[in-house]
Amino acid sequence: MLLVGSAAAQETATLTATFRYLERPPAVQPITPHLDRQFCGSVPIPDERLIINGDNHGLKNVVLYVYTGRRGTVLPDQKRRTETKLLQIKHCRFEPHILLAQKGDTLRVEDHDPVGHNANFQFFNNSALGITRPVGAPWQRSLDESEPAPIPIRCNIHPWMNAYLLVLDHRLAGTSDGDGKLKITGLPVGQTIVFRAFHESATLREVVVNGMAETWEGSRFERVLQAGVNDLGVIGIPASAFTIDRRLDGKAGEK
Repeated sequence: MLLVGSAAAQETATLTATFRYLERPPAVQPITPHLDRQFCGSVPIPDERLIINGDNHGLKNVVLYVYTGRRGTVLPDQKRRTETKLLQIKHCRFEPHILLAQKGDTLRVEDHDPVGHNANFQFFNNSALGITRPVGAPWQRSLDESEPAPIPIRCNIHPWMNAYLLVLDHRLAGTSDGDGKLKITGLPVGQTIVFRAFHESATLREVVVNGMAETWEGSRFERVLQAGVNDLGVIGIPASAFTIDRRLDGKAGEK
């Protein structure tokens, strides 16, 4: 384990990075709903499994976080503040697509649609959870354990509806925006930190960092950070890293 000590306890680091798709972006069509089409088809539903900015090739929904698992980083004790993390169901999709939480937070699910949905959380460490509620009924529960990786959220009624929840034992994580940019604040200074990257449709192993090839075994890499802003620069992901899970495209009947 890599121990982060108490040195420079008053100083923290900020990590920034930009993730980009290295080649010509593929054409990605909006979802065509096959259930509850009158409502679900009333507004476009983006296919969020792969969102690439056509202008700058920025890759959205990359998750980067401090890895504290086996041979990972041991963080100093931190004061935990619990928060309520909101997952909304709107127009037959989950919002946000990537939800970051900390052990001890409360998960709240709000359904704003007039058609029936459920939310199936495929936890490893927290107790299994599948929510089917009356239309419009909110629901919440405590997240009592951290999870080893982002866990899928699915609607078993509408198979295209998917999202991810990452529950950590800290808040040192970020998700890339529509330009591929992300930021993580409050990081320890002067010690080796193990980071792990995740994208639902890619294996982030062979990457190009500022024009130089790197191999991230287990989607992990290490950095020693200085106080202030530490910019990783541009991290390119080749097209060969991506595989779209087409099982979510399956039709489950029509209404």
